[in-house]
Amino acid sequence: MRNDFHELEQQVEKLIQLTDRLNQENRHLRKQQVQLKRARAELLKQRDEARQHIDSVLGRLRNYEVLS
Repeated sequence: MRNDFHELEQQVEKLIQLTDRLNQENRHLRKQQVQLKRARAELLKQRDEARQHIDSVLGRLRNYEVLS
């Protein structure tokens, strides 16, 4: 019976360690997710700015072709 309690104690300790490790990993992944969302938002902003710039250049080229 004493051995059963010891085994149970070891299993509980392993579960506590696993829970701690998973909680730490979860915090890390959530932080990483926030960073990736910020990076994605910045990339989308840059894409939109590039698209606007290209549209502007194309518009000027079309005007130049019409005037030529």
